[in-house]
Amino acid sequence: MDEAKRVLDTYGTVVYRVCLVKLAGFDPTLADDAYQNTFLHWMEHPPALESGSEHERAWFIRCAIHRCTDLIRRNKRWDELPAAVPVNESGTTEVMDALLALPENYRMPLYLCAVCGYSTEEAARMLDLTPANLRIRLTRARRTLAKALNLTEYFPKTKPSEKEEEQ
Repeated sequence: MDEAKRVLDTYGTVVYRVCLVKLAGFDPTLADDAYQNTFLHWMEHPPALESGSEHERAWFIRCAIHRCTDLIRRNKRWDELPAAVPVNESGTTEVMDALLALPENYRMPLYLCAVCGYSTEEAARMLDLTPANLRIRLTRARRTLAKALNLTEYFPKTKPSEKEEEQ
């Protein structure tokens, strides 16, 4: 019982956030299901890892990603899923809304590197990508996020606007 409490206290928030990010755009209750399935999987198949280690944290993140993928595959009602993430849910910021609106192949790499603090090599292993591919996705995700948030200093202008040419 003490071990379960320690695991939930240590990894509960991270696992839930990973589930929310992975399942953005789907039914919000799927994130709750994936969260519960992650810890059920831990109870049924406990990993032989040192308690509190970085490997244990990575195991929980990877397990959460797998549980989310399983739920997506099982969901057969693709036409009923919302096309976009609801805007301004309670407790989210404009940045988080923009992050959740990114395509999934950009969303997870950016979340793991920028929010969770993993290196590109560690995140690439978790997502079964090469480090080079992950860096490309990170660049594209940052550029897309900057455009969504109107942060023009983070991406160069490609052409001068008509007003600049007239002056």
